[in-house]
Amino acid sequence: MNETLKSNRSWRILRRGLITLAVLATLIAIFYTEEDWRGKRAWEQCRQQLEAQGAIFDWNTRIPPPVPDDQNFFKAPKMAEWFAGRHTNDLSRRLVNPKTSSVGGATNAIQTEADARDYLAWSDQFSPDFDLIRTALQRPYARIDCDYSRPMTVLAPNFLTVRIVVQTLAQRTRCFLLLGEPDKALRELTLMHDLCRILEGAPTGKPITLVAAMINVAVAGLYADTIADGLRMHAWHDPQLDALEQQLSEVKLAPSIAETFVDEPIFSLRTLETSSRAELVKLLAGGGNSKKMALTLKYAPQGWVDQNMATHARLGYEFSDGLDVTNLTVSPRKTDEAGRELQHNRAHAAPYNFLTSAFMPNWVKALQRFARNQTSINEVQIVCSLERYHLAHGDYPESLDALMPQFIEKLPHDIIGGQPLQYRRIDAGKFLLYSVGWNETDDGGQAAFNKDGSEDMAKGDWVWRN
Repeated sequence: MNETLKSNRSWRILRRGLITLAVLATLIAIFYTEEDWRGKRAWEQCRQQLEAQGAIFDWNTRIPPPVPDDQNFFKAPKMAEWFAGRHTNDLSRRLVNPKTSSVGGATNAIQTEADARDYLAWSDQFSPDFDLIRTALQRPYARIDCDYSRPMTVLAPNFLTVRIVVQTLAQRTRCFLLLGEPDKALRELTLMHDLCRILEGAPTGKPITLVAAMINVAVAGLYADTIADGLRMHAWHDPQLDALEQQLSEVKLAPSIAETFVDEPIFSLRTLETSSRAELVKLLAGGGNSKKMALTLKYAPQGWVDQNMATHARLGYEFSDGLDVTNLTVSPRKTDEAGRELQHNRAHAAPYNFLTSAFMPNWVKALQRFARNQTSINEVQIVCSLERYHLAHGDYPESLDALMPQFIEKLPHDIIGGQPLQYRRIDAGKFLLYSVGWNETDDGGQAAFNKDGSEDMAKGDWVWRN
């Protein structure tokens, strides 16, 4: 009898446990089904709304068409080996001085003619390599041969090699200027200028990651700084100034940045759509918050991923309002507003936005650096014209309008707000030239600096240093 009672009691407990598990499993299934439906609906609605505003989410529209091999930079001898992918190669290794382990072979700034001769004696060994690049750049297209079907399989330009090459060219330019050979300096700068074309994916500009666009911005900044060094040394003559002014007028960084507002979200969204859950977890499992995100993602409903896609697309599109490609201007106010909303999402992680910090780049910093470097390009272009005017008239003009059309065809405007750059002639044969800075306030040509002496881009004006 006791055994029968115990058996019945055990069966009742087991049955209750099974019923509880069944109810729990049903509730979990309902939860996952409900969240998947909500997420799919949220992403579809978000996509439709943004597409109605002009957003593009079709990856196939970003695949560059094939180009003839004999017109493709990356099909020229050595170019794919040196400039496609992220690997180190013989050029990038050789451009690091084995004695000093320094990029471009220089450990300190080149200050004297003796320094210049020593550096040129070391770096002349790369002249045949640079000539090979010059020959390849005569080809009009720059399309890397790779699988474009998925964003994760697309090869990018080799940023390490690009960085080392342009730094070496900048050093060689300074050397030639110190030795009073501006024609040779111009030749090195021209290669630096032309090399940007491979970062821009000429001629279609598709696809471009934000990293590629920002490397292009950085190269443009170094290019402008190198020209500026020669201007402060008064080492350029009229023929070189004329050529440099023309080159500077061709540097338009906004189109590449604008392309990243299309391509960067598609890269992320397409990755979330086409990657398996295991692939995504592996992508995120790096430690710290990434480890927590990976763990959450491992067990999250697909609907949470879809909700994160909607959040990502909406936030990314808001940043695009900060850039006006047609008028070549940036709105710091709109950019900062979008940045604050992004920070709010990151600070208040929830199931529908927990992937934001992993997949959303720092658009505020990117747009700020773009605006600053394009301003440098514009200012240096004007200064080239001012120097040509000074060579012809012995002084600087009262206003920038006096430069047109003889010394400059069209004056570039301020990237912040679109107004003319601020200029006035001052005593001792000098002038003041500046742009309104990120604070969108005319501070009278006063720049702001951090404690370490670097420029504070968020405060003060962006001033040409005479």
